[in-house]
Parts: sequence; C-alpha cells; structure tokens
Amino acid sequence: MAGNHSVVQPSAILEGGFQAAAPAKINRFLHIVGQRDDGYHLLETGFQFVDWCDWIHCRISQTPGVQILSDPMVLGTENLVYKAASVLLSGTRYGVEILIEKNLPSGGGLGGGSSDAATTLVALNQMFGLGYNNEQLQTFGLTFGADVPVFIFGQSCFASGIGDQFEQMHWPGRKVLIANPGVHVSTQGIFQNPKLTRDTPSYRLGASQLDTTHNDCEMLVRETYPAIDRLINRMQAFGEPRMTGTGGCVFVVDPGNVDSVSEVLGHLAEVKVSLLSNQSMLYTCGAYA
Repeated sequence: MAGNHSVVQPSAILEGGFQAAAPAKINRFLHIVGQRDDGYHLLETGFQFVDWCDWIHCRISQTPGVQILSDPMVLGTENLVYKAASVLLSGTRYGVEILIEKNLPSGGGLGGGSSDAATTLVALNQMFGLGYNNEQLQTFGLTFGADVPVFIFGQSCFASGIGDQFEQMHWPGRKVLIANPGVHVSTQGIFQNPKLTRDTPSYRLGASQLDTTHNDCEMLVRETYPAIDRLINRMQAFGEPRMTGTGGCVFVVDPGNVDSVSEVLGHLAEVKVSLLSNQSMLYTCGAYA
C-alpha cells in the first residue's frame, strides 16, 4: 500500500521517537444485509477518510515489550494500541514506548480506537522491519475490531462482509462538517437490539448512487438518544445530515451556510469542518524513504 513511502516521521513531542497519523473515517452509508451464525452482522458500507487524526508516537526501547507512556483513555492493557503492539512484537526481543495523542472523540462513530490500532500495526511493522504485507496486517487488525482493517487498507472504498472486504471507490465531496454531541453510543447495544433492521437488500453501490443509500442504525439511535435526534434535525440547515457508524457523530458533506454553524449548533455539539480524502493520512503524512 505505502510502496516506498514511510508512514512515520520524527515525533513532534517524543524525543528520539517517530509519529504516524491515525485518521478518522466516516461511513457515507451503512446497510445491514444479514447476520452470520456467529452473531457478526453482514454489512455494506462506504468508507471515506477525514483529514483529522490522532497521532501515535513511538520510540524504540532497549527493554523488550510494550510500554504506554500516555493513555488519554486510561484503558491500560485493554487499550487497542497496547494490544496491537503486543501481538505484533510477540516472539521478538523488540521493545517500544508509545504515546497516544488523542484528538478524535471516543464512541463517536469516527473509528478513533480502530484507527489508532491500525496505525500502530503499520508503523511498528515499518520501524522494526518485520516484513508483514498489507493483507497480513489486516488479518492481525481484524482480531481487534471489524473497523481496523479498513484503516490499514488506507483507501476510500465500498466494503462488504463484516466490513473487511474492500473495493476501492472514490466518493464525491471536498469538505465535511462533523458534529459531536458528546453522546457515547453503545455499538454493542445497537447491534444487539431486536428492532435493528438486518435485511436491507444487498447490492453493489457506485459513487453516483449515494442518494439511494441510508444508515440502518440511524433510526434506532435517534429513538434511543434524543440528543442525536435533535442534532440531526438542526443540521438540516447545512445540507443532508447523516450519522457515521452507530454514532453519535453526525456529518454533512460539502455543507452550506458554514458561517452560522456555531450559532445553530454551538449549544448542541462540538463542531469541526475538515477536508475529505480518498486516501488515509496514515499514508500521506510520512516522509519519503
């Protein structure tokens, strides 16, 4: 995926270390087309990347194993970054210190934790010359969550299966307005809810067909979390609002009336206008080897 392009660059805050970007994603749509016997839901979704990211800072250590220097989520060994690094370096004598610079909201549907894990796998593979290819890293990543592989894939795409089968797709749009109501939506709770639609017809979508799509989780989330329902209603002032993933962040692509965003949404959500990209910042923010 990255070719001769390095995903790491000298760290701005960790002396002697390196940093790599862990960008956000949005789901342009999310259709649930079935459910496997093991409980995993079968999805069809459109992933697109946002130029807004966490940063993973890594420094090679003489002490074998993984040490997390800063964990804003205070998850300890349950942090996906720690788990990803530990699995990747298991069976080696390598050691690494990791500092997580968190900018993306947790539980907002932007994939922050999954992106952090993916960036950790790709960056450490490169730093230590482990030699895993993109597909092998995606297999590692899938053990930590269904969203991790797409961040390793690194291209906007049409995704199917459990969200781990990708067909590169350039989705339209230059900018995106993202609103975070500060509501942590339980993805597990939504997917376990018997009211969730699980039988949307399966069909391959092209970039020109976005107006025929929707998010199967949105209606249930709006019923369960009134703050998100209010936010979606108010964001109609800027275009067509959609929820990303299971929420709670809501977005509008190429929004209008952006000068009034703070006035209209300031009391309902934290807002950010970012650029959309069809390639992940993980692969565009490094230094050429």
